[in-house]
Amino acid sequence: MRNLLIFLLFSVLLTSCEFFNYGYKYNRGDLPDSPVNLEDFNTEYDDYNSTAPTLGWLIPFCFSTNRNSQGGEFDVIYQPMNVNFSKETGELKVTNEYSNWGIYMEDYSVIQQGLNKIKTSGDEFGPYLIVDQDAFSGEFSFTLLYATDISGNFQINYTSNLSETGFSEPLPVEFLNSEFDDLYPTFNQERSKLYFCSNREGETFDIFFTELPGQEGDLEQLLSDSAAHEIYKDTILSGSAEDKCPFAFENVLVFASDRVGGFGGYDLYYSKFENNAWSEPVNFGAGINSESDEYRPILIDEGVTAEETMMVFSSDRDGGEGGFDLYFVGVRIE
Repeated sequence: MRNLLIFLLFSVLLTSCEFFNYGYKYNRGDLPDSPVNLEDFNTEYDDYNSTAPTLGWLIPFCFSTNRNSQGGEFDVIYQPMNVNFSKETGELKVTNEYSNWGIYMEDYSVIQQGLNKIKTSGDEFGPYLIVDQDAFSGEFSFTLLYATDISGNFQINYTSNLSETGFSEPLPVEFLNSEFDDLYPTFNQERSKLYFCSNREGETFDIFFTELPGQEGDLEQLLSDSAAHEIYKDTILSGSAEDKCPFAFENVLVFASDRVGGFGGYDLYYSKFENNAWSEPVNFGAGINSESDEYRPILIDEGVTAEETMMVFSSDRDGGEGGFDLYFVGVRIE
């Protein structure tokens, strides 16, 4: 009888826990361990070079594609990314629909004005979108960095609506650019360093950075600085092969490389910032990398799970829509 009472009490406690978990069958989300094709975003053409600031499950997603030119020059386009995990079915959907965006649909759609500003007859690659929200008005402002080859070699430009009603005319980030190819800018977490890749020291690309003055929040003033900056090659992140597409998220930097020891073509690697330096890069492994090329990884805190981070990247592996496709996967970086 006593055992029966204990069992009944335990059952009541379990029921109570389910009640406080709102009665959902799936109270905890998971991201896939293997890459999943972002079918809503891909075409038969090349779709890659994405950027997405971390804003939860509503994500303003921008990426480079040559779909509008049917395989010709690359432009940066904007689409909403809606990450929806159902606690009733356990199903995770990543779509380019505006469902449940509410007022944010109008707030984020203004990004298209900036993309119209940067469109040229050349190629626009490696977008990097920064979103700031005014603490008092709640209004969003956007700064977009990217690389263009309209004048010859790739150089890094920016446009912003921080101080204007519309987006500013694109201007070069003079202290980053050289007579060589300079692409894929990304700030560290404190915005005290700006990383990018360049072939300025030889035939291959390496990862470089410059240190920035303490002007957090004043991006236009920071990026318009015409004074020369010391540019350093990060010798831990850079090797003897091609090291490209850096993207920093919190204390992690991800990038693409065709260095020896990979699984074929370009592979994806990560490094953690510890003790004031980046750790030796680690290959994400065969579960993510393939014999084909994996390119331009980014990390997003999408709000599905606290244990994993969503990584979006591009690949020309078999089974896609054609050319390079965009994929996503959950990663745990210890």
